[in-house]
Order: sequence, then C-alpha cells, then structure tokens
Amino acid sequence: MKNHRNLLISIGIVAVLFVAAIIYTLVSNQDPYKFHSGLGSGLSVSPDDETILFSYYDQGAEAIFKGRLSDGEVEKVTEPVDEDHRMPQFSPNGEDILYLSAGNEGVQSLQYMSIESGSQPLQLTGMDVHVSTAAFSPDGKTIYYVATLAEDFLKPEGEKENGADLFSLNTADGEFLKLTDKDAFDMSKLSVSADGTTLYYTEFDGIQQLIAYLLDEKVESPYLPQYLKEDLYEPYFSENQELLAYTAVSEKSKKSGSLFEYELFLMETSNGEKRTLTDFHASVTSPSFFHHENRIAFLMQPNWPDQPEVYEAMTVDFDSGETAPLTLEFPESNNTFQSAAIARLFVNPLTVPGLYILLFCLLSVYFHSALDKRYLPTKISAVLTAIVFIVSCLILFMNPWAAIGLFGLAAVLAFCTVLVLAFAYIYTGLTSSEDGDNEDEESEILKR
Repeated sequence: MKNHRNLLISIGIVAVLFVAAIIYTLVSNQDPYKFHSGLGSGLSVSPDDETILFSYYDQGAEAIFKGRLSDGEVEKVTEPVDEDHRMPQFSPNGEDILYLSAGNEGVQSLQYMSIESGSQPLQLTGMDVHVSTAAFSPDGKTIYYVATLAEDFLKPEGEKENGADLFSLNTADGEFLKLTDKDAFDMSKLSVSADGTTLYYTEFDGIQQLIAYLLDEKVESPYLPQYLKEDLYEPYFSENQELLAYTAVSEKSKKSGSLFEYELFLMETSNGEKRTLTDFHASVTSPSFFHHENRIAFLMQPNWPDQPEVYEAMTVDFDSGETAPLTLEFPESNNTFQSAAIARLFVNPLTVPGLYILLFCLLSVYFHSALDKRYLPTKISAVLTAIVFIVSCLILFMNPWAAIGLFGLAAVLAFCTVLVLAFAYIYTGLTSSEDGDNEDEESEILKR
C-alpha cells in the first residue's frame, strides 16, 4: 500500500508538471530570440573600409551598432523602443544608413538615418507594408526595396493573397514607385549594379536563383544561368562587379547526405570560374566585400541549424584563402535575472514529450502492480494517437496547415506510445522474473 501511495504521489507530481508545461508552451511567447544576446544577421562595410555596421541582441532587444576596425571600439547607433533594428547598410558616401525596424508582430518598416549628423531616424515606409530587403542606388538618390502588404505577411502560408514586389523611393521628393506587379512568393537580398541600371535579387522558382531586373526596360531574367545552375543565397557583388560572393550548399555535405552545410563561394562573373572560400562545416551568411582590400566580411553560424543563431563575425582574404575573426569589442550583455528565461530553459521542445512518456510509464507501473492491467496506459496512448490522426485527416481540405500540425502531433504521440509499450513490456518481464524467484525461495523455505 505504501508503494502504491508513493506511486500515486509521483504520478500526481508529473501530471501537474505535464499540464503546466503544456499551458506554458501555449500561452508563452515562443520567440527563440526573446532572451538572446549576440550578433544579428547582416553586416555592412563602410566605403573607406574603416567601419563595420551590424545588429546586436541584448537580452532579446536588437539594435544597430558600428565597430571601428582599427581598434575594435564599438558604438551603439540606434536606440529601439518596443521594436528591433536589423539589416543595416551604409549609403555610398558612408554618411547615412538604411535599416529595418521590426514591430511586435514582426512587420518591418524601412528606416533612414544620418550617422554623421546624429539626426533622428526617418521612417520611410508605414506599417501597412512589410519590407524584407532594401538597397541604395550608387548615387544615393534612390532607395530600392522589396515589400509585401503587412496583412498578407501576417497570414499563414497558403492563405496569402498578395506576394512581394519591387519598389523605389526618391530621397529628394519622397516619391514612391511600384516597379513590378508579380506578387512573388519570395524575393530577397536586393542589390544594385554599379552603373545603377540593374537590380539584383534572389527568387525561388524550382531553385533559388539570382535575378537581374533592367530598370529602363522593366524586364527581368536569370543572371548568368549558364554558370549559376544550383541554389544560391546571400549574393553580393564586388564594387566593379567582376566578382560575385554567395553562399551555397557545399559539395561535401551533398555527397555525405547529411545535414546541408552552407559555405562561402566566389565566382568571376566574366567566365563563371568558382572557388570555395570557407570550410567550416556550418552555415556561412551575409558576405560583404571590402572596397580597398581583397577581403570579404561574413558571419559564420557554428550552431547551425539551431535557434537562436549564434554568429561569429569573420573575414576571408580571397587571394590567400586565410580566414580571421573580426576583432570588435562586442557589447556586454545586461545579465539581469528574468524568471521567464529560466522557465524557457526547462520548457523546451523535449520537455512535453518527455513528461508524457514519464507519466504513462509511471501509470504502467501503477496499473501493473495495483490492477494487473499493465498495458492499459499504452492502449490509452494509442487511442489518443489515433484520434489526433483521424482529426488531422478530417480537416485536411478545410485547413491544411492545421492538419499538418496535428499530423506532426500524432507522429510524436505514436513515437511516445511505442516507448511506453517497450517500457511496459520490459518492466513486466523483469517483475515476472522477480516474482518467480520469490516463489522459488518460498518453496525452498517450506520444504525445509
């Protein structure tokens, strides 16, 4: 009886923890960056090669910083309030910057700021559109950007009615122009040719392609398709456009069939000759050419594909292939105690399934010892799995995304059920052996 009481107490504690973990998961903000401190994605090298612009998280708040390469000194450029500032870039003269400001719902507006005069930022787009990427023209008089309606950005995939398009903004008179009306599924990493006649961006159409858009003719086509035949990401041209840096899946990871790893590549645009510049077996992103040196600054994510991303800022000399870290005095985190951050450490994607398995294993022990129904919890778990799977099938055509989520939940429940069944089987075998040994001992005692 005492063992039964202890079992019931243990079952009650685990059940309470299980319910609490589910409630916390449902009601809490699951943004992995909420308490993150570290580099954000995106680097920009100043025209004189003396300064690096980057974004940095401090306990979940992302702001723009600039770092002086001569001595590593870092200065905060923006002071966001209830928003995040990211993806900064220098203007052609190095006196102004563009960056994206993300509100609580993730909608990003385009911001312009003079870092020489220290003036207040100017918001160029409203919160009715979501800006994903932007670029200065070579003379700095025009800003090009890619945007989609905010209401469509906030809708789940499959429910969006409008996609992304190209826009331009004249910095002198504030005139906006819509350059395309294609409602693209995805357009990213916008840049402008050195002569200002062509826009470049990546777009997914079977593969992730680099697209060239001729401004005068309003015509687009794949850029050098005879050379760029596979998926590429984060394209960045050198100032004279003789070189193209980009990231792509490494040949080694393709052959191994393991998790794809993204390395930095360099292509000569005149003949398509390519070189691999890095070999980190991780994920490389955000390349940015220096203007007076044969170097490229980039970010490397050693914890790929985990979130939040932990980046290391580095450079590579594309003549020698030598890599080196950027020696900047990155901001010190404000390590204030946050109970929600502690809770997040314990409530992660493995917590709920782990508590579910533990709860049903304890129930298996109890039902075996008290009621001799050792497989009843396994049967209950199997029935729950079947119900979730059937519901996912029933709503497949009404709400595909919810159906996919429920199907994933059914798969997790099925895996947990198999583990509970295995535990019940092994536990039953062990206790049966012990019972047999005890009966043999009692028989020997009676014979004596």
